[in-house]
Amino acid sequence: MSVTKQINTIYNELKPVQKKIADYFLEADFDSLNTSIEEIARITGTSVASLSRFCKKLGYDSFQHFKISFSRDLKYEPDFVLPIFKMDDDPSLCIRKVFSEAITNLQATEGTLNFDLTVKAVDRIVESEMLYFFGNGGSGGIGYLGELLFSHIGFKAVSITDPYKMIITAGHSDSGSLIIGLSHSGRTKSVIEALRIGKKNGVFTIGITNYSKSSVAALADIALLTACHERRMHFAQSNSMVAQLTLLRVLYILTASRSTERTVQKVNDIEQYVSLHIRSKV
Repeated sequence: MSVTKQINTIYNELKPVQKKIADYFLEADFDSLNTSIEEIARITGTSVASLSRFCKKLGYDSFQHFKISFSRDLKYEPDFVLPIFKMDDDPSLCIRKVFSEAITNLQATEGTLNFDLTVKAVDRIVESEMLYFFGNGGSGGIGYLGELLFSHIGFKAVSITDPYKMIITAGHSDSGSLIIGLSHSGRTKSVIEALRIGKKNGVFTIGITNYSKSSVAALADIALLTACHERRMHFAQSNSMVAQLTLLRVLYILTASRSTERTVQKVNDIEQYVSLHIRSKV
């Protein structure tokens, strides 16, 4: 894994001082690495000791070794995310930035995803009698897509975005239900309360969030983490939606792979109906 990917993977868990250092290196070019550690400390408003600790956090025994590895990345593997979007950007550059940001976040999410926990989540989904997807805003939109995906393979699935309805639904849920709470920040109050109420009723809960220390992650029986790095722009929601949807697709595909022949036949029948009655022949 490149140094920039390493930094992006752990960025959301860094302390404020460490994020200043991370931001510097994520925007650094090859020439700027000739700057001394003392000068970088001055530029970032940190200290030489903080820079050394940052390098060790990434697995390097010294700043010099970190710089050598990073310089190789910048010279031979320039896969770092492009800078913040600007109003005067050329359209082609904007397009490249959008894809670059999305690719970087998906790669970071894959790098942080716990595969064993993901399989355990699928085990519980397969056993459930009812799936609920709770989320507000963009996360609510992803929840709706989750409802469509799992309904397609025969599950009883419902997505809910209204905070009051979340509480009502969680209050009437039971051990046969499974709640998937989606929240990029992990601090969405309605999702947190719905998870808390559901757990009191014996519901198994899965949280999809960007922060391991958030309330959603703490409450969920299984927390699946995205790794969206939003330091450069105010449009983090769009990136979190891509990562959330990708995680849901992982759950869906793993669940679908366990379908019975009867379910597969039903899915094929539905697809034929859709092709015949909904899709245009032109």
